[in-house]
Amino acid sequence: MLNVIIKIRLSIIVLLSVTLFRQLGASQDTPTQKNDIEIKVLPGFQVKKVYSVPAETHGSWVGLTSDDKGRLIACAQYGQGIFRITPSMPTPKVEKLTINLRVGGARGILYAFDSLYVFYNQKGLYRLTDTTGDDQFDKSEFLIPFDGKPEHGIHSIVRGPDKKSLYLICGNMTTLPDSVKKSRASRKWGEDHLLPQMDDPNGHNKGRLAPGGFILKVSPDGVEQELIAYGFRNQFDVAFNQHGELFTWDADMEWDLGTPWYRPTRVNHITSGADFGWRSGSGKWPSYYPDNLPSNLDIGPGSPTGLCNGMGAKFPEKYQKAIFMNDWTYGTMYALHLEFEGSTYKVTSEEFLSGKPLPLTDVVIHTDGNLYFLVGGRGTTSTLYQVSYIGDLPKDPVKTKIAQIPEMVQIRRNLEKLHLDGTTVDAVDEAWSYLNHQDRFIRYAARVAIEKQPPASWQDYFSAETSDWAVIEGAVALARIGEKKHQPKILEKLNQLDKRKLPRGQVLATMRAYQLAFTRMGKPSDDLAKRVTDHLNPLFPSKDPFFNRELAQILLYLEAPGIVSKAIDQMLNAKPVEQQDYAKTLLERNDTYKRAFNRIKNSQPNAQQIAFAFALRSIKKGWTKDDYLNYFLWFPSAKLWQGGNSFPKYIENIRKEALNNIEDPFMRKIWGLISGKTLKKEREIFPPKGPARIWTVASATATVENNLVNRNFHSGENLYHATACASCHRFAGTGSGGIGPDLTGSANRYSVRDMMENIIEPSRVISDQYGSTVLTMKDGTTKTGRLGATEGDLITLMPNPFSSEAIMIKKDHILEQKESTVSSMPAGLIYPLNENELSDLIAYIFSAGNPKHEFFTK
Repeated sequence: MLNVIIKIRLSIIVLLSVTLFRQLGASQDTPTQKNDIEIKVLPGFQVKKVYSVPAETHGSWVGLTSDDKGRLIACAQYGQGIFRITPSMPTPKVEKLTINLRVGGARGILYAFDSLYVFYNQKGLYRLTDTTGDDQFDKSEFLIPFDGKPEHGIHSIVRGPDKKSLYLICGNMTTLPDSVKKSRASRKWGEDHLLPQMDDPNGHNKGRLAPGGFILKVSPDGVEQELIAYGFRNQFDVAFNQHGELFTWDADMEWDLGTPWYRPTRVNHITSGADFGWRSGSGKWPSYYPDNLPSNLDIGPGSPTGLCNGMGAKFPEKYQKAIFMNDWTYGTMYALHLEFEGSTYKVTSEEFLSGKPLPLTDVVIHTDGNLYFLVGGRGTTSTLYQVSYIGDLPKDPVKTKIAQIPEMVQIRRNLEKLHLDGTTVDAVDEAWSYLNHQDRFIRYAARVAIEKQPPASWQDYFSAETSDWAVIEGAVALARIGEKKHQPKILEKLNQLDKRKLPRGQVLATMRAYQLAFTRMGKPSDDLAKRVTDHLNPLFPSKDPFFNRELAQILLYLEAPGIVSKAIDQMLNAKPVEQQDYAKTLLERNDTYKRAFNRIKNSQPNAQQIAFAFALRSIKKGWTKDDYLNYFLWFPSAKLWQGGNSFPKYIENIRKEALNNIEDPFMRKIWGLISGKTLKKEREIFPPKGPARIWTVASATATVENNLVNRNFHSGENLYHATACASCHRFAGTGSGGIGPDLTGSANRYSVRDMMENIIEPSRVISDQYGSTVLTMKDGTTKTGRLGATEGDLITLMPNPFSSEAIMIKKDHILEQKESTVSSMPAGLIYPLNENELSDLIAYIFSAGNPKHEFFTK
């Protein structure tokens, strides 16, 4: 399908090119000066532009650090080099450093220990030093190799508060190096889903298993390497607060919007041995699972980039104590304010500064007491800015007193000392009583300490335990690191808990403990299964939707009597439809369809219904014909819902997997026809009026920049579909494309010129999130598509980005594998547009689909 679309569009482009070439001549694309943008900042603060980065020679800057001589050092994302800036005003000194390395672009950069540490894309950690005294880095050491894709691979480097270590931040496409021998957590991570999870249907991170994104603590020479925490999606940076506690801002999976497993961008307090629950595809854990830690603050959609704390800034006390964090997508820098809450923190966010476009990358507090930040990334134009405080509030340095640390924080820290490898069995005596603590982070720290010890040293503690939280946490620990022989004791202890009297948090944690006892130890004996189902079945359904989700999974797994019908009733939030005459053709029963389709009229997804549909898809036994009818009649309505890029394909894959579990071919066909029905009316699209022209980046930029007033919203909306943008991109909560990024926040991260470059020259910068791989086969043929999981001697390739269908290819049939340099997006899709049409289209995109935007007001 994609090849057909591309061929048709390329044919149009070629015809247009031939027709217009003589009229337009060979237009040359010349750079245009980027206008200064308005940046809003909190009262009392001032933002100044320090340096506009020439993209042709200096690239797009993403990393920033300060050296020991009052200078800044920045790195370019795609290999243009490393640059040193003396930020004097009005004219800074900028020099390209002489680096004797033949590697690609850099992501993270840090000056520490008289060295420049650089994280090079798809390579690893390098240490650069000056051995000759000429103020250049003539010596390079390759400290730690890493395997990971650039945009979800190796990221930032931060110096530890002990001033003796480095912290390395790696996204969820990075493989944990074999050289990491130490771990604060037990190495018992797993997917841990009772019912099968589903890969992302657009192929993102397909087959990638836990531990996901992680954080390492390493020595300055890279020899000592210790895993601190894991289970992140794509945390780009971290920052220590004034108390030496570590924080990050983790990315959401925006393609999951609308699904039960979607998790917004979130601020995490990173404690020792923590798992934050990222799992591939549908597998992301909810925050209430006791075997992961929750966020301290949910932000919402965004693209986290750089973080830093305010220590050392000549700012008011409130902002010296703050953590500053950047959002690349929406052009916003937040100030996070932290207050002790138990053994962790209550976190609130304040918008510190923002602008359009302002694709923020890194941020640092410099030795001059000012904050410096970069914009750039993915080939966008980079600029270095300075933020200073010019208000009247005091700027005296803030000092932290040990007495300010609450007792609960000290308890957690003492427990975290037991996470160090080599701690003896005495850790159990010290930690066990804290499994029943009221504070979740303390309970978690205690459980990690216990999991580091052999079960034989503490299983008797568990058998004798009577406190509710300690039973639950002990069951989680024993399920995670114990053996099959421990399963009866775990289930017995969990069955003794009175679920009707437990607080909500304990009930949900108990359900998770049951699940772990099965995922880690397998199906119980028939007798054990009956005891569990007899105990739990009367509790379903309850009034709590999340309890229902977790309990239903257990009962479906154990094939509890009547659970399929009860789960479908919950899925529909209504009684099943009445008995049907199966001798007649069900497809002709329009009245039945009408009743089913009217159940859900809102286009917003019902995540609770999807959760039940998802769980039921893998169940083969216990269905009645009414169950099948009710279940499959749900899908046409669900297809009307709008979500992220992967949302419609998730719904479709749920349907397909459920159909595949039906043994009767005739009924499988019937249910397939019923559930495959499409109710949505297709949009009427009108072609551009033209006259067409061969747009260049320069001509398109000049046309649009001065023409974003009194635009036509309906024209822009129509052209968004007529130029096939909607086929590949999500926008304003609609669209099913997963081939390109969501365009909703374009105005926050792209200038008009950046946008024109992306449209007219789509192959100039290709994000690895949306790139393709070219396989050259030994028989001389080539295959292009998105790579999926590797299974033994086979690799998965999805040739058509419009579909989740995949082919399996034997590794020994491949001669060469390389990243495609050609974007899936054809060049020149805007050639058919005239000046006003192009301006209408860009106004529509930059307005985020808002008809009341100032672009459209008369």
